Amino acid sequence: MTLDMTTLLLISGLIVILCGISFILNTAMRRNDASGRLWSISFIAGMLTALSFAVWGFSPHLWWILVTGNAAYVVSVGAIWSGARVFNGRSSYIWIPLAAGVATAALTLLEGQSAGIWTGSTPLFIGVAAFSGLGAAETMRSRMRRNLNARILSFCLWIVCAYYVLRSSVFVTMGPDSPIFQQYFGSAITTIITILLVLLGTISMSILQAERSGARALGDVTVGVHSVVGVLSATSFMQQWADWVERASFHGDRLAMIAMDVDNLPQMNTAFGRTFGDTAIRSVAQIIRHHAPTDSLLGHTGAGRFVIVVVTASTNDAEHLAIRLQTALVDEPIDPQQSLRATASFGVVDTDTFGYGLPVLRRALDDTTATARDEGGNRIVVGKAPTPA
Repeated sequence: MTLDMTTLLLISGLIVILCGISFILNTAMRRNDASGRLWSISFIAGMLTALSFAVWGFSPHLWWILVTGNAAYVVSVGAIWSGARVFNGRSSYIWIPLAAGVATAALTLLEGQSAGIWTGSTPLFIGVAAFSGLGAAETMRSRMRRNLNARILSFCLWIVCAYYVLRSSVFVTMGPDSPIFQQYFGSAITTIITILLVLLGTISMSILQAERSGARALGDVTVGVHSVVGVLSATSFMQQWADWVERASFHGDRLAMIAMDVDNLPQMNTAFGRTFGDTAIRSVAQIIRHHAPTDSLLGHTGAGRFVIVVVTASTNDAEHLAIRLQTALVDEPIDPQQSLRATASFGVVDTDTFGYGLPVLRRALDDTTATARDEGGNRIVVGKAPTPA
């Protein structure tokens, strides 16, 4: 039994719409989730794409519907990249996918009806390949790098990128009527691949969103019904951090920031169970509370990541605090019964080096922490002044 192209497009459209509605409704019920809103734009654009292609499947003479479908497809994949950037604490750059969508629509319209089903395919294929590659790279860096579901999403996007690079190459060099294109890169096999990846990608993004929102909703370092007083949740901490930076800039105070990523947290969860991992996070939070200065700002900004903000008298004070915390992790077990200790990767930055711009400070803190993690963990990396171009 074989399915005709119209049926495949109808099934694909139905799956995309159902996944999109589910994700959008979940996003609407969560507050202050910028990455979720951008991913919702992706699903809205994907639903528009599915609807456009389904309409074209039933009425091929309506070639102009492909203008909408192609543009929405590029925006859909681009919005995944934008949402991943926001998830990692970076600017969304959503204007880039929107501009690419407008360019794709214009090129499709200029090509006109002459190409039939393949009208506007060249800019469409290139746009999907480019944004899926960017999205795959973004989900492998910074905060998303350590999350299993982000890796699954990255895997899906790398497959899409590789497939569309090959598809666009064969399309341009051999044409859509070539046997190789028809057999390996035709509409039927592309639709089937799209269905599978949409399902897998939706599950991954939904879990990522739930974990992110759940951490905020539960507040502070909350695991189950237990929380650590004095360690702020991500949302509360970001508001306080912005306020500290603004006031420090006004008074000319030197602020230092220390990011602390618990090493091998996913491996802990896998080896000992999620409950053990939650207990480890609570233990680390208590260690931070005991050894950080009384007048410092403490936040739990993600799975296994803590940030300490403190006013310092010299540039070396923050590094000394990081060393003290590193030593405390070695001295104090996270599980007294098994005498297990945690290690962490530390990034250290200050306003003397990077100024009082919060986005710049956050990016520098992410970069230094990632460097410490890439060097094997249990390292302290101090941010250096950017080298002039």
